[in-house]
Amino acid sequence: MQANPVPSVFIVDDDHEMARAVKMLFRLLRFDGSVFHSARELASHMLAAPSLPDLLVVDMSMPEVNGMDVVKWIRSSKRFKNLPIIVLSAEIHPELVNDAIAAGANAYLFKPVLLEDLEAAVKRALGKTLH
Repeated sequence: MQANPVPSVFIVDDDHEMARAVKMLFRLLRFDGSVFHSARELASHMLAAPSLPDLLVVDMSMPEVNGMDVVKWIRSSKRFKNLPIIVLSAEIHPELVNDAIAAGANAYLFKPVLLEDLEAAVKRALGKTLH
């Protein structure tokens, strides 16, 4: 019997400390995480990558290209459009949450993220249980 492969997540956050913390939370959820510090870095990697992650986590507030633009880009792409997306933000504005969900985000979480909240959002986004 073959073991299930380790799920992967791409984390996009310009804040290096926050990206590291989110990656550690995903490690606790038994995900293999890759960190990108800008939307451009993510796009370059995804366009060249032979395979996609199981999940994308993107910070809403980033310089140059923000999280909302990333969600819209992913959803407009034939190759990436079904990729589950969780948006993270320190900004607690209902209109931002609504806009992100309307643009195609599967979940919107506020920073700092608690492990329980992240796990619940991941389960919903992936439509399955973890572990």
